[in-house]
Amino acid sequence: MNDQVASKQHILIVDSFALLFRGFFAMAMSGNYMRTSTGLCTNGLYQFTKYMLHAIETFQPTHVACAFDMGSKTFRNERYPNYKANRAAPPEELVPQFDQLWELVEAFNIPCVGKVGYEADDVIGSLANRYAADGVQVTILTGDGDSLQLIQDRVQVAMMKKGFGNYEVIGLHNLQEIKGIQHPAQIIEMKALMGDASDNIPGCPNVGPKTALKLIAEFGTVEGVFANIEQVKGKLKERLIENRELIELSYELATIQLDVEVDCALSSCEYKIDVPKLLAKLEELEFKAFIRQFAAG
Repeated sequence: MNDQVASKQHILIVDSFALLFRGFFAMAMSGNYMRTSTGLCTNGLYQFTKYMLHAIETFQPTHVACAFDMGSKTFRNERYPNYKANRAAPPEELVPQFDQLWELVEAFNIPCVGKVGYEADDVIGSLANRYAADGVQVTILTGDGDSLQLIQDRVQVAMMKKGFGNYEVIGLHNLQEIKGIQHPAQIIEMKALMGDASDNIPGCPNVGPKTALKLIAEFGTVEGVFANIEQVKGKLKERLIENRELIELSYELATIQLDVEVDCALSSCEYKIDVPKLLAKLEELEFKAFIRQFAAG
């Protein structure tokens, strides 16, 4: 690809279920369960649409792709059966919105991308890595801090914060200021040591964020910690030695894959809405505000 052409291209990769869940609970907490005349609950779908369109307006991408989880079991569950085992089942009002979300995204003429056996994070990481290598600017839209490990020269993460339209855009230029680490890969090192309760990644018992950050700041990596274990004092040293296998497993679980084979050519992601197709889906979902927006051109 011509470097000059690539430099003008900018893809927004959307963590689809992260936005759907966020939108569902944002409205459900206020008791709002939007429903169509047929009884379909649509609050997550409505908020997803609102979030995505605002991000497109804010970041002005030339291309958009939406990444999806393709089932609850992945290679991480095979490696560690308790991975995400602490997650509660999704609310029954949300479940029918999963398939509807795929159809809604397709109605926007945006590719839906997923891979059985992998998480959306792995799809996002692989696409971001591929596009960035081709000179394309990448913005990842998510609420998941795991994605910060994907930051590189042409990859930034737009973290959705509390309040609509509130983003914290993190790249190489401000990662240390915001997260206190020097390199994106140290997100993995931190999780290997302290674990992650939301994903049920064990980490090292009794090692929290402050201790993990201190160790990584001093030794750089988990490997560096164990290469210099004699410099670690007291019970912390004992805990690290006793739980080395658990730490190494946690490192593996926390690492987003960058080489998943997913079929999503950049050309297929060009953001160009087929208005009649989109309006048909919006009519089905009875999203009157969006219907007016797109019907008006």
